[in-house]
Amino acid sequence: MKFFYKTIPFALSVLLFSGCMTTQPTVPEAQKSTFIVMKTPVFRYADQGFVYKGAGVTKVEIYSSGIAVMKLEITANKVCNGNGLFSCMSKAEFNKRYLSASYPEDTFERIFRGEQIFGGANRAAKAGGFEQAILKSGVYDIHYSTLNGNIVFRDTLSNILIKVKENR
Repeated sequence: MKFFYKTIPFALSVLLFSGCMTTQPTVPEAQKSTFIVMKTPVFRYADQGFVYKGAGVTKVEIYSSGIAVMKLEITANKVCNGNGLFSCMSKAEFNKRYLSASYPEDTFERIFRGEQIFGGANRAAKAGGFEQAILKSGVYDIHYSTLNGNIVFRDTLSNILIKVKENR
């Protein structure tokens, strides 16, 4: 009986404290050091930065001389900036102001994630990734590729270039 009274409190404390611990560590969002070029009719940036790909959020940071000159956070509904260019706006409004109003709302985020755009239109698989050529006469002429960790998005009609080159 003595054994029973000594083991019950021990067993309860083990259960209590082990319930607070997880068996698997939490996984931080994917972070990649990159060289980023973003040229649009409204802004131009080209420098080292980071792209964070987390569940439900994509973050893009561009640094110049160690100072963050562009910090974007892209979520399911909006694009936010931490550096004063704008605060937060819908993806459609972001496209209208900074890219092209004719792009699907998720285009900007998909570019930084290296995912197919425009529902995979004209997607051609290549060694190490894929390419897409998307043309709508007088609206956009897009050449987009994600090959071996490098992303290039170019719309010659809208004068937009986005490049993301992973540092290795």
